[in-house]
Amino acid sequence: MDPKNHAGPEDPQAGGDATEPTPESTPEPAPGPAGEAVDGDADDLRARLGFIEAEADDLRTRLSRARADYDNLQKRQQRDAALERERVKARFLEGFLRVYEYATMAEAEAERTPGPLAQGVKMVVGEFRRLLEDEGVQTVGAVGDAFVAALHEAVGEEAADGVAPGHVARVVRPGYLLGERVLRYAHVAVVPAGEGGGPPSED
Repeated sequence: MDPKNHAGPEDPQAGGDATEPTPESTPEPAPGPAGEAVDGDADDLRARLGFIEAEADDLRTRLSRARADYDNLQKRQQRDAALERERVKARFLEGFLRVYEYATMAEAEAERTPGPLAQGVKMVVGEFRRLLEDEGVQTVGAVGDAFVAALHEAVGEEAADGVAPGHVARVVRPGYLLGERVLRYAHVAVVPAGEGGGPPSED
């Protein structure tokens, strides 16, 4: 038998074509244009996302400012409306005070002749007085009060028993306040320095 023709076990070293490549020996594909395109798209998406987030932050800031401006506008409008209501109310009361004073003068005259007419005038004056009180109007000026330029207008000087200098000796015409707003200054006569009967009595 010819040894060259004898079929024996295959030699693993013989015939390079019969050997299967192992995973470790498989070469990795080199990065190409497709991989670079994917990386570029991801960078572009990140940039766009950052831009959108910045725009959203800017819009939130603008919205917050707009809300604050709107709140301030509402408050200012409410203040202006309240001031206008006070002005309108003050103008009405200033006119009404003239009617009220005429009624009080009529009441003083009617008291000299008691009767149904005097009683009716007194009732009307009482209603006027209650209306002023309900609207928050306060009367200013009383004998013995310290003279205050912000509330009183001096129309003369005269002495008064028991009233110290610089205090009201006589009320010529009462004044009126609506809250802190002076509807009318009280016209008063004031005890001058060195006059008067000394400090007001405590009795």
